Parts: sequence; C-alpha cells; structure tokens
Amino acid sequence: MMAVDSSFIDRPISPPQYNQLLIVIVLRLLIIPFVHRGLGDIVASVLVFYITFLIVQSYQLKRSLFIFFVFIAIVGFLVDIMLALGWIASEITPILTVQIIYALFFGSAALLILQRVLQASRVTMDIVRGGVCVYLLLGYFWSLLYGIVYILDTNAFSSELVTETSYSNVLYFSFITLTTLGYGDIVPVTEIASILTVLEALVGQIYPAVFIALLVSGYLAHQHLPEE
Repeated sequence: MMAVDSSFIDRPISPPQYNQLLIVIVLRLLIIPFVHRGLGDIVASVLVFYITFLIVQSYQLKRSLFIFFVFIAIVGFLVDIMLALGWIASEITPILTVQIIYALFFGSAALLILQRVLQASRVTMDIVRGGVCVYLLLGYFWSLLYGIVYILDTNAFSSELVTETSYSNVLYFSFITLTTLGYGDIVPVTEIASILTVLEALVGQIYPAVFIALLVSGYLAHQHLPEE
C-alpha cells in the first residue's frame, strides 16, 4: 500500500497548459490602462492571484515549497485587496510588502517555467507558449522591481511611475525596456534604476534570441521527424 502511495506521489503530473496562463497574463496587461482605485484594483488583484494559482497548480512541488508559494500568493492578495478597499492606509510599508511579495513570486515563477520548458523531452506549441509566458513574466517582474525602487526614491526616474490612480506607467516602462524600444519619455535617473534598466534590456535581447529561437526551431525540427 505504501509503495502505491509513493508511486502516486512521485508520478509526474500532466504537462502544464500554458495556453490559459498566457491568456490571463495578457488580459492582465490589457486592463492596466483601465485600472483605477476601487473595483479596478480588485479586478487587477484577482487576475494576479489567478496567475499565481495557475502557476502553482501546474507543478508537483515539494510540500514545503508548495506551502511557500501558496503563502506568498495569499498574503500578497490579501494585502493588495485591503489596500484597494481602503482597509489599511496606502503607506510605504504595506505597498512595499505587496511589491516585494509579487516580485519574489513572479521571479521564481519565471525560473520554474523556464526550467520546465528547457527540460521538455519534445517541443510542442504549448511549450512554446510557456516560453512566451516566461518573457511576459520577466516584464512583470522588472515592473515590480522598478516599483520598489520608485517607492523608496520617487526621484529615481524622470517621470512618475506609480500614481494614486494608475499603475500603467511602471508596466509600460518595463515592457518598452524589455523590448528595447526606448522611446525616451521615461528614463532612469539614479544608478540603481539605471542598472536595473540595463539588465532588463540585456535579458530582453538575450532571451528571445536564444531560448525562444531554440524552442521554435526544435518544434519545427520535430515536425519533420517520421512518426514512430
């Protein structure tokens, strides 16, 4: 009986379905311009929490690691909701807490998905979508880092990244940096902000050029192999 239970626990789960995760991540990005205090914040928080749920349930993690991820997701969600409802004051400590929690989670999630994608025995379109999810999660991750820097020093950038009614600027700056568009309307001013910007730009160039290209080429190569 013990052997059966152990086999069940160690058995690999079915491959994660990155299609749903990709849709939710993109949806979260699309609603950013329309997010305002109140109901908009709640909807945005729910989508972020749903993203964390999709990621956590996709992996057969050790119990301690699973509890750690669930704890991060729940704490971040609850604090975010309380801020949105005005149950706690919008001060530096709670806002910074949410930013740090989500930054740790999205950074870890990107690494977990990347590891799963690179370890895949065969490249499918779902694995390719997983690679795209990693790219988008990197944009979210850096936006949270920029938010943390801005909260600690509002003069770190040439323009406001976070206002009382909108979070769109910080996400906008992150993705134009990740894609190296560099419009120049928002630029880093302090050394920490500049270093973070350079690092994101480097990742934005290296990741699609190497990892995504390898995934796509592997998928195309597999299409030409004879079926067994």
